[in-house]
Amino acid sequence: MATKTSSLSFSDLLNSSALMSDNIKLNSEKIGRYGLELPGFTTDMDADIKQAETLNKEQERLKSELKTKTEELNLLRDKITEKYALAKKTIKLAEPQSNWVAYGVADKK
Repeated sequence: MATKTSSLSFSDLLNSSALMSDNIKLNSEKIGRYGLELPGFTTDMDADIKQAETLNKEQERLKSELKTKTEELNLLRDKITEKYALAKKTIKLAEPQSNWVAYGVADKK
């Protein structure tokens, strides 16, 4: 069975769901007559909302950490690239071309 995507943002969905749950609780006698098993339904709904909020906060924290680590890695990669280029130039000056392969340099010239 295919699921229908919501047009609400995640934040709006959580807020609307919490509001709906609160109002269902306030009008449980009227709403319960239409097939919802209350209060179990709202208890489950509230637990799901709370878990979603917790997971969302954790996901945002992880995204932030990933961004920081990516920046650190990019800086380190740039530093290594500069050192590699300098070492390669030095090897080409210091060694005959036949010895370049020993250093991992596969250039022809």
